[in-house]
Amino acid sequence: MLKSVTRTCTLRTLFGLLGLLIMHPAFADGPSSYDDCMLVGLRDARSQVASNYIQRSCYALYRNSEMLLPREKAYYECILQNMPGAREQFAIMRINAICERRGQL
Repeated sequence: MLKSVTRTCTLRTLFGLLGLLIMHPAFADGPSSYDDCMLVGLRDARSQVASNYIQRSCYALYRNSEMLLPREKAYYECILQNMPGAREQFAIMRINAICERRGQL
């Protein structure tokens, strides 16, 4: 039973990340790109805090991208790739910290 639940969660996360990877090259300004980012990112969101990180990242990358430094863009992309599916507050904070390090924020 536990194995099937774990497998199901893993598959959901995999499909969510696959969707983000497919969208990744399309980081361009525009409402449909922002909406697509929100739909894919929030589909597997497990907490309000994770949802907030995803929403801020989509906004930054799709509605405010011309103002981003390369390190900020790397941070928001890292959030979108790793935050969906995160449930626990500790995991969310660790993902944020790792993305900050990778983006050198």
